[in-house]
Amino acid sequence: MAHQEPANTRLWQMIIMQAKAKFATYPSPGASHWVHSEYIKHGGQFVEVSNATKQKKMAKKHFEAKKREKFEQRSEHTKSKDTDDKKDTK
Repeated sequence: MAHQEPANTRLWQMIIMQAKAKFATYPSPGASHWVHSEYIKHGGQFVEVSNATKQKKMAKKHFEAKKREKFEQRSEHTKSKDTDDKKDTK
């Protein structure tokens, strides 16, 4: 089963921020309708996304997070090693 997502997420987020300022309660049916119509009015389009595509996207995000975590651990290790080296030279 596929669903639709906004192709231009930056425009979508911008319009959501406008809706939060314009409507007292967001999300609400009226605000959601307004966001959708404004997005279309500003040239936004929706793309079909299948569950397989969604799973691939989540796997990629997970992989990137793990990669970032490893990099941060290496950076911390290098920093602590540098400070240890400085202590040894004094």
